Amino acid sequence: MNQKNTRLSPPVMIASIGALYHKIHRQCDKIFRENGFPLEMDQIPVLMRLYYSGAASQQEIGSGLGRDKASVNRTIALLAKKKFARVLKDATDKRKTSVELTETGNKLAAQAHTLLENFNESLAATLTEDERTQFNSLAFRLTDAITSL
Repeated sequence: MNQKNTRLSPPVMIASIGALYHKIHRQCDKIFRENGFPLEMDQIPVLMRLYYSGAASQQEIGSGLGRDKASVNRTIALLAKKKFARVLKDATDKRKTSVELTETGNKLAAQAHTLLENFNESLAATLTEDERTQFNSLAFRLTDAITSL
């Protein structure tokens, strides 16, 4: 019996993109902790979605971020408990709610935006302008390819 001991390796693109995502996530977590930020990186997307786009329903937030309902609801409950957001009942349909940031939440999101912008600039500085353009183009192309699957 002649069996080869070949090692399997993960698909390169998926592994590379996954590794990059996890490194960015960990580094952002570290930056937020170092700056005394009261939220975890997993909670930041909900905060920033409300900051950038304004009030939204929990369903809109979840679908926009690609997150499940339970995860979004937990984050919103935490944001509301810490007085960073408030959940508002619809005046005509009591089943509907929307979520908006409080003044404190907006200030916190502005801080987060600054920290994320600084980190983004430090990453972008490692690439030339042509490389950044190419990176963005490839990222959009891959996103479109995944969306159409």
